[in-house]
Order: sequence, then C-alpha cells, then structure tokens
Amino acid sequence: MRRHDARGLLDEVGRALPCLLGRNLVGIYPYGSLTQAAFDPRRSDIDAIVVTRRRLTRRQFAAVGAWLRRSRRQNPWTRRLQLSFLLKSRLLTMNADACLYQFGKLARTRSDGNPIVWLNVLESGAAIVGPPPRSFVPPITDAMLDAALARELAYLRAEIVTKRRSRWRHVRSYRIYAVLTICRILYSLRTRTIASKPVAARWARGRVPAADRALIDRALSARMHRSSRAPALADIRRFIDVASRRLHDRRG
Repeated sequence: MRRHDARGLLDEVGRALPCLLGRNLVGIYPYGSLTQAAFDPRRSDIDAIVVTRRRLTRRQFAAVGAWLRRSRRQNPWTRRLQLSFLLKSRLLTMNADACLYQFGKLARTRSDGNPIVWLNVLESGAAIVGPPPRSFVPPITDAMLDAALARELAYLRAEIVTKRRSRWRHVRSYRIYAVLTICRILYSLRTRTIASKPVAARWARGRVPAADRALIDRALSARMHRSSRAPALADIRRFIDVASRRLHDRRG
C-alpha cells in the first residue's frame, strides 16, 4: 500500500458524493495526517468533512451508505475512512444535526462543533470538491479554541481515569493516542494552531518535565515498534493533570 492509494480513495469520494447528493453538497475537505505531511500507511486514518446545505434526506443517507458499503468491499482503504457530514450553517455549533462514517458504519449523530478540525482545514486550504474553506467557515475565536481543547482533554480523562467501564483504557493504541493527543493540546494551547502528532510531540518534549519527556518518548517508540511497552496509565493520568493545569492557567 502506498500513500497515493489513500488519496485515490478521496478522489473516488470526490467523484461519488456530488452524484449522490447533488445540489445539497457544498464541498468535501480533507484534514488530518494527509494534510500535514504525516500520513503513515500502516496506521493513519483518511479523514474528510463533507459540508452540506441541508440534513441528508432518507434517500441520500441510504444512497451514501450503499456506496460506502460497496467501496469497502472493493477497496481496503475504505476501512480507514472517516467522513463527517456537517451543515454549512452550523459548522461550529454543538449538537447540530450531523452524520458520521467511521469503523465501516454510517450513522446519524450530533456534531461537537469542533473548531480544532476546522483550523486544520483552513490552514491546509485543501478542497476535494467545492469552494475554498475560508469562503464560508466562521471566525474561530480564542475562547472557542480553548473550550474545544478543554473538551478534548475531558474526553481523554474520562476514558483513562473516570469511566469505570472504559472500553479504551487498556487498549495499547489508545494509550499511545492519548499521550500524543495531549501533546497536540499543549501545542495548540500555546501556538493557537494545529500540528501533526509527531510534530506536536517533538515540540512538547522541550516544554514539559523530565518524567513527561520520558512518557512522550515511550509513546513515540510504541507507535513505531510493536515490541515497545505502551505508556503506563499512571503516567498518562499525570500528563493529563499537567495539561489541565495549563488550560486552567490560560483560561483564568
């Protein structure tokens, strides 16, 4: 598998969805590792946002779901695909109508109004289909970004610390993800921009205590080598507390 195969899947999405959604489609915008020169063919997801004018009709929802099922049978990369369907008028609105294709299933859901993803889209400026994102994405304020970073950290705390029956706490890949996501939170908190996990991890190493530098190194090593030990829960809890204090200090 090569990197251009992942981009080829997005090209297929860009040809199919205009036919399936017609005038309801505004545009399709990639984000994540493919737009940050950090795509790893062994593990990276293929992420994109589909912006629509209105909620998908039953017919549109069924047609998109059927196309994705066919694509999954024909193209192994579709298993890595994550598509968020968001309303143009409510891109940054919590609990707005939305759809999500993830883990091979298309479902109606609610948007978390995440401005972090849109920072990625705005910085890359990439569009598979549709107008430039800067032409319609609302301004993202510091307060909106700080609130989103706090939510991201709260999600991690719930899975690592507070949920009694977390399905993720003891999953090796999730522990790695948690450490590197905290690095991204710290990076965005300071720089007001976004970065790939490896870039944010290298940045954070020089700005955290020695114990957390060791934790970051362990997460990076475990990400690259299956034989490396996963980060310990106690160390991740401590790192969450470090990020929480920095968020609190910024927000006053």
